[in-house]
Amino acid sequence: MDAAVLDLLPFAIVELSPIRNSEGRIIDFEWVAANETAERTIFPEGGTMVGMRACELDPAYGSSDIFAASVRCIESGTRQEISNTGRRPTPDGRLKHLQGTVVRYSILPRGDNCIVCSAEVTEIAHERDAARDSYELFRTAFNHAVQGITLSTETSEIIYANDALHKLLGYEPGELHGKSTAVILCPEDQAMAMKVGRQLFKGTIKQDIQDRNVLTKDGRELLVSSALSCAWSEARGEHIFISHARDVREERETARELEIALRKAEHATNLKSEFLANMSHEIRTPLNGILGMAQVLSHADLREDQSEQVDIILESGQNLLSILNDILDLSKIEAGRLDISTIDTDLRHRLDGTRKLYASIAAEKGIGLDLFVDPSVPSRLKIDPVRVRQCVSNLVSNAIKFTAKGNVLIAATARPKQDGRIRVTVHVSDTGCGIPEDKMDRIFEPFAQADGSTTRKYGGSGLGLPIARQLARMMGGDISVVSQPGRGTVFTLKFDAEPASQAVGTGDVKAISGVDRGKATETTAPKVRLPRILIVDDNEINRRVAWTFLEQNQLEPDEAANGLIALEKLEKSRYDLVLMDVHMPGLDGQKAFERLRASDGMNADIPVVALTADSMRGDREKFIAKGFSGYVAKPIDMRSLIAVIADCLNLKVAPEERRRHG
Repeated sequence: MDAAVLDLLPFAIVELSPIRNSEGRIIDFEWVAANETAERTIFPEGGTMVGMRACELDPAYGSSDIFAASVRCIESGTRQEISNTGRRPTPDGRLKHLQGTVVRYSILPRGDNCIVCSAEVTEIAHERDAARDSYELFRTAFNHAVQGITLSTETSEIIYANDALHKLLGYEPGELHGKSTAVILCPEDQAMAMKVGRQLFKGTIKQDIQDRNVLTKDGRELLVSSALSCAWSEARGEHIFISHARDVREERETARELEIALRKAEHATNLKSEFLANMSHEIRTPLNGILGMAQVLSHADLREDQSEQVDIILESGQNLLSILNDILDLSKIEAGRLDISTIDTDLRHRLDGTRKLYASIAAEKGIGLDLFVDPSVPSRLKIDPVRVRQCVSNLVSNAIKFTAKGNVLIAATARPKQDGRIRVTVHVSDTGCGIPEDKMDRIFEPFAQADGSTTRKYGGSGLGLPIARQLARMMGGDISVVSQPGRGTVFTLKFDAEPASQAVGTGDVKAISGVDRGKATETTAPKVRLPRILIVDDNEINRRVAWTFLEQNQLEPDEAANGLIALEKLEKSRYDLVLMDVHMPGLDGQKAFERLRASDGMNADIPVVALTADSMRGDREKFIAKGFSGYVAKPIDMRSLIAVIADCLNLKVAPEERRRHG
């Protein structure tokens, strides 16, 4: 072939002449002829290889694939294929890859020579290597995945399944390849899988995730969480389905154990709440007798020392009642059964009521108690007045308790929030002993105080602050504290309030009229002229306490020991109000109330006030919702009882009694 034509070919053509040693063994080759492509391959910038020895160009040529193939070709006279990674790097630093053929051309003038035809396939080789590396990476990731993965065709043939799936189902690696997915799917799941596959194929869904039962090699059913998706394979020219299977036996067992543990915890919480409610009832019943009769004695004509003794009984009983209420509150918070009930309230008036309530206690210690309400605080807000007062009262009570001299300040501010609510901030600062920094966290733990000596010196259960903080958080806020030992402490209560509605709420009627708990504690129980009252309670002491309270306030009491007796009396005689104990043996108060309302007797619509020793904050709203006209908790407070009766019957304090006790 003409040399000019050979120079136009895109692959290298070289004629090699063997060089032998004295023993006749080929040790090198001389480049006899080469086309232009071969010359450019060796000398990109110009030059010729003709007349040179191969080992001169590349010292390692003697150990190359081309050298070995050329020797075999000459000695055997057979065609040899070569695939060689060249020694000369490309401009970008990569080694050149050559692929070609070596033939012995016997008709050449030098019949011992051979011709090497080769083409550079560097890019192809690099793409092949990249593909191989990519496949190895995929195979490594695929087989080391924790989940079992299956690739299958539209005809349900398993193309590939990873090691995790084989192990999960008890197969040897590769054993599932080529099998139908039917061998690993339970019969009842096969039809569903086919339906889901059609939906994935049509694109109506992107992915299907659900629990399925799969079959192991030995025929056992195994629950797995399965995720199935579909993708187009360019390599296969068809859609393939990708399935992920995760063994959820341990997870489901853990979930089952957690569910059982949760039920046990809930049961334990319910038992605790029930126990506390029962204990509340059992403790409140004797407390009702103690505090009730102590209140009766406090109105008797006693010597000064006797009055002091009665006051001690009353104060001790009230302290015991306060601890009981705290424990019940904490239990209700832990059980998630304490609700926040908001009503329109005059917050300024409520804060002033708290100040008045504690003013005399502060005065006895010789310290000041002041209130400052910033103009930013609206006159009316929708809040839970009971819970807000509970929080503020706790902070004020503690401030007075731990302050020996100086003063206590209650300061309130407010600011609007972007969501339309109002953030109220109440600071209670004192000049007391302060709290060490390392004890700051303990004060918000139930039953804990700054140190053990605090309880011995100042008393208290250590529940007030934890409960107050929980209440603040339930109202969207929190309680924080800063303190400096020897200089004082500032507690900050923050909570969210809603703007008040236009109408005057039920909660504000009392505030506007000036009747609040603070004032009630500062005045003697008003005596009122009220009609006939029926006391229904299975406990004789409770009936005697209520009877005495009513008699002392010029009432006409009557009594019934259970619900059935009460209904008989109500059927025969007219009464103006019933005090109904909720929990009684036989026919309890709730059922007796329902029967009374369902009757057509003369007292069917009579006001009925619920009496209960299962006192939890929020019970009043619960009983009112059930249809009761009012609610009084045990131990019965005479002032509260008379106020509820007067409210139910729309009666007022007699003018002469108001002058006498006002």
